[in-house]
Amino acid sequence: MAAVESSLRHQHRRDPTVYRREWSIGVGATRVDIAAINGTITGCEIKSARDNFGRLPAQVRVYSAVLDTAILVVEGDAAAERAEHVVPEWWGIWSARGSSGNAAILTVLRDGRRNPAPDPLSVAQLLWRDEAFEVLDRRGMTAGMRAATRWRLWQALAEQLSLPDLQFEVREAIKARPEW
Repeated sequence: MAAVESSLRHQHRRDPTVYRREWSIGVGATRVDIAAINGTITGCEIKSARDNFGRLPAQVRVYSAVLDTAILVVEGDAAAERAEHVVPEWWGIWSARGSSGNAAILTVLRDGRRNPAPDPLSVAQLLWRDEAFEVLDRRGMTAGMRAATRWRLWQALAEQLSLPDLQFEVREAIKARPEW
């Protein structure tokens, strides 16, 4: 995991970036092993040679709903070959191999591209309730919503903001979280 985070830090070195390990997304449906949040949200799922790919299709669905860029990091040639058939073409695939010093060496097998179809409701669900309300409030969209549930606030955001505006607001809120 250290080699993956180091590679992400190198890629994003020019941007103020928040890094998060084991980040819960999809209202707790899954966790991103390592995420880099700046002007985009990049997430990495790491599969060791011992992992099976049983949960991967469900993880791919949730990751693909919210991430701007997704990367699957696999160990071993067999896993790399299987990965190509499981993840969408816009996902990046990296191969991790051990070296003499036990530090993993990463090889990019496939460059990741921008997610072609994020889901606005899923993106909105990355916000905490207070953050969602604050975004709506700043935009003058909170009439009758002071006591609304987070689900109702998320729905309002998904319906009333353009996807680029929503993604911007979500990224900014995540980066501003004090405990991050």
